[in-house]
Amino acid sequence: MRVSVNDDGCQKLVENTVPEIMILSFIGHSDPKSIQNEDAQYLTYLLEAFINLTFSDLGIETLLGKDAISQFTKVLDDEKIRTTLDIKWPKIAELCLRVLGNMSINHDGKQECIDNKVIERSYQFLIEDMSRSYEDGLNTSLILMSCSIHLEGKN
Repeated sequence: MRVSVNDDGCQKLVENTVPEIMILSFIGHSDPKSIQNEDAQYLTYLLEAFINLTFSDLGIETLLGKDAISQFTKVLDDEKIRTTLDIKWPKIAELCLRVLGNMSINHDGKQECIDNKVIERSYQFLIEDMSRSYEDGLNTSLILMSCSIHLEGKN
């Protein structure tokens, strides 16, 4: 994760196709069929790195078309994932929302978010609840604002 903290490090990761490997690992470790509670910390590290990578179009584009948005969204609303990760799920969901928000700023990322119904599937994080954080609302608002700029996102 440390290498992803600055733009130079993120560029090196992209040049060496590391994000493609990272997303495959994320998908494998967050698959509802095989997820384990012990995967939570690893998923957190990956998501923190994805947040840094998705601050630029260069990083976002490496994740597009690789089921990244689909998997981040699945983590938000799959009951098996939620129950398996237990008390660690809220933080992982928050990080997924942030990555989705970053990706939705990119034109192609916005379209992929719309195709994966990210607005509908993340809306639950705007509903006031004791388990919701300020960051959940902020990240969901970013998704809503970004996607609603797109004509299909208004529907």
